[in-house]
Amino acid sequence: MAIIDDEEAMFETLDPVPLEIATAISDGLSAFNESAEIRREAFAIVWRENGRLIAGITASISFSVLFIGNLWVEKSLRLSGIGRKLMAAAEEEGRRRAAVMACVDTLSTQAPDFYPKLGYVEFGRVNGHAGGRPVDRIWFRKELIRRSLIRSRWRNI
Repeated sequence: MAIIDDEEAMFETLDPVPLEIATAISDGLSAFNESAEIRREAFAIVWRENGRLIAGITASISFSVLFIGNLWVEKSLRLSGIGRKLMAAAEEEGRRRAAVMACVDTLSTQAPDFYPKLGYVEFGRVNGHAGGRPVDRIWFRKELIRRSLIRSRWRNI
């Protein structure tokens, strides 16, 4: 165990965060989680047209939960159904990797009505302000176990 002498310790605030610092912190936490057998499997699904990236989603699986990181669709193609298709693809990949639940968060200024249309339910909200206006951060979840699978498991008991 390391002992920190307050006279020798130095705290720094870094803004913006240098990539090597963000990487070192992330790698340190990942190493700790690996030692505790908490694995994180990250992946991305992208949509390209003529080789050009027009949409994508990042996600990870950890302790049987699919965590949606970022969902982005080029502005001119929003409301075209690509976001819905990317979410479905991420959920299917999550199921393939044994996830039983999906979680995602968004801001009240982004897509708070999108996720409930896909079967997600709100489970948390933090109220805040940005630029003098109220902005909430909202968390959603969705069960990924197929109902038919649950029924078949109960029949076999």
